[in-house]
Amino acid sequence: MILFGLKLSKVEDRLLANVKRTKSAFPEETQMMEFGLALLLDLTPILKDAEKDYGKKPGMLANCNLFARNIQLLPNAYSCLLGASYGTQFVILRTILENNNLMRYFTKNPQYAYEWFPRIIQKRFSKETQLAYGKSGKESQTFYPASVRSDIFGTKGKVKQDIEKFYDRLCNYTHPNFPGWQELIDMKDKHEFIQTLPQFSPDYTYTAIGMTLYLTQYSFKTFTETFKGYILPYALQLTKWQQDYLKMMVRYEE
Repeated sequence: MILFGLKLSKVEDRLLANVKRTKSAFPEETQMMEFGLALLLDLTPILKDAEKDYGKKPGMLANCNLFARNIQLLPNAYSCLLGASYGTQFVILRTILENNNLMRYFTKNPQYAYEWFPRIIQKRFSKETQLAYGKSGKESQTFYPASVRSDIFGTKGKVKQDIEKFYDRLCNYTHPNFPGWQELIDMKDKHEFIQTLPQFSPDYTYTAIGMTLYLTQYSFKTFTETFKGYILPYALQLTKWQQDYLKMMVRYEE
């Protein structure tokens, strides 16, 4: 199989080698993530089933949009993990974290979900919903990550500290901070050099797996909170994922 063409065969060979090494070193974890990604896709019919409620529930419609983004982002994050492109993966994971935080924010505050939409979308809601949520006159609002996190996790306490630490770690890869690029540095004959192609690292893979599993679980959590009236046909699958997740995450608790 050729992904990039003959002129980029060196890149492709390295990525495929990284995939093999990742799956060989972490077989249970990669299978678990693939099960989770398949389950996320299995849940997508719910988005269609819930359409009848979108006109009166701005939080549900907003979260449908955000969950659809996560469905595309998580497989890309997993692909980066397999190919050892850890820095790129962590950039994607930060977006997934922000999407999930915003989903919880909108579930708690449907008024903000309504204000998040542009005017053209607001007009699609029922007249009753427009009257209930449109009095502020706000549209296309931006809700910044820091304020969203504070609303969801509080302004102090261990949970707040843990999520801030987690978020800051991901930000090192989104912003050009040096700690976010240490993975590119390697040693050869006691000399430091910068890698130009991604290289499998057990330590970075370990970290990436823990973060990816956590954010996959968080995606299930926010989806369940939003569409709790629709998930009964998938209850067994979600319960199985949760049980397997809790067993596996014991290895990744810091």
